[in-house]
Amino acid sequence: MQNSQSYSISEKIVFGLTYTLFVSMFMFGDTNLANGLLFAQALLILVISNFKLNVHRYHIFCFQFCLYCYMTTFWALNGKMSIDSGNTIFRTLMITSVLYSFYAVTPNNVRILTKIVMWGGYTIVIYTYFFYGVDRIVSMDEGSGRITNRFNNVNTIGMLAAIAIIIHAYYSMFEKFSKTIFLAIPALFVIGATQSRKAIIELVMGIVLLYFFKSIRGPKNNLLPIAKFLFAMVTILLLLIYLSQTGLFIGLTERMEGLWASITGEGEVDVSTELRDEYRRIGWQNFLENPIFGIGIGNSPIALTREGFKHTYTHNNIVEMLCCGGIVGFISYYSIFFYLLSQEMKFLKKDKLATLYLVWIICIIATDWGAVRYFHKDTYFILMIFFLHVDEMKKKYSINYRFQKSRITTY
Repeated sequence: MQNSQSYSISEKIVFGLTYTLFVSMFMFGDTNLANGLLFAQALLILVISNFKLNVHRYHIFCFQFCLYCYMTTFWALNGKMSIDSGNTIFRTLMITSVLYSFYAVTPNNVRILTKIVMWGGYTIVIYTYFFYGVDRIVSMDEGSGRITNRFNNVNTIGMLAAIAIIIHAYYSMFEKFSKTIFLAIPALFVIGATQSRKAIIELVMGIVLLYFFKSIRGPKNNLLPIAKFLFAMVTILLLLIYLSQTGLFIGLTERMEGLWASITGEGEVDVSTELRDEYRRIGWQNFLENPIFGIGIGNSPIALTREGFKHTYTHNNIVEMLCCGGIVGFISYYSIFFYLLSQEMKFLKKDKLATLYLVWIICIIATDWGAVRYFHKDTYFILMIFFLHVDEMKKKYSINYRFQKSRITTY
């Protein structure tokens, strides 16, 4: 296995550019400046990496959905909105295709990219403190309201912080315990300040699933990594319990109580949850009226404004796909995730990273019930990591993989 010192200078430059590119996806929002910066970084990588165009499963799965976005223009309520959605995804895939070409032939590719996501997540956490101020982050946790959408959507920030913690927990639990796991503390404060229910659900689900898969994975007598990890988590938990008694995280607690009341029908449902319930209801109704092809990708804001709501999405990726893309669009998009899910399950006992990616995919699908992210740039960056891992596992473990590939090349 190639270590970090055996990489060439140009490869290390690409690693650094990939890190800044990923961070840029969150730090600068979806402005023209941000898009220009992303393309500039991708262009540098293109020049440095000796780009060669090869079609992989990643391109087939993602571009078929992008193509469907364009196709819905013909029956969409507003064709331009479908074209805009398709263009956003297409531009992102152009960037990630450059990255895919480089990392497909780079040793330890998925490990490098996963670390980039983790440290990129912590970078955004630190940037959040600088942007809003430490005092304001803490005051938000004390119940003075949540931070506002300024440099990015607060739910996106919270969920990125949650993923950074989950990845860090994986390395501490499955590989080597690191004292840097305590970086989870400032990340947790940011999650509290965003008051993102999706982020806290994703975090809890991710940690629980990692522990579950660790407990069923051999050898049974090696409990030291689990013990070390649990010690760190218990320490963090005790600290959070103490802080919560002082009034911290009260805003997030109240929002979680509102969500629970919506599910159980008992207690007071907050305004935010009521709105999202209405968005889902309208989205579902439009799906029932247009079940096969939907009303056009990106057109849910039109359906909501017709019912007197603001110009926004349904806040539910599953309903969004059914509403805008119909059954065909739903299959087109979620076939990507179910393919990856099935593949990672095959390699679960052969590769430890498959555990992380399986948990990650489950968390994405689960939290899609409260977030629309089919057009987010980071979605296709993360999908790139999953597909690179599947390709690597197929090359390593599939007997027929190289034979089938050679036949395709010959034809």
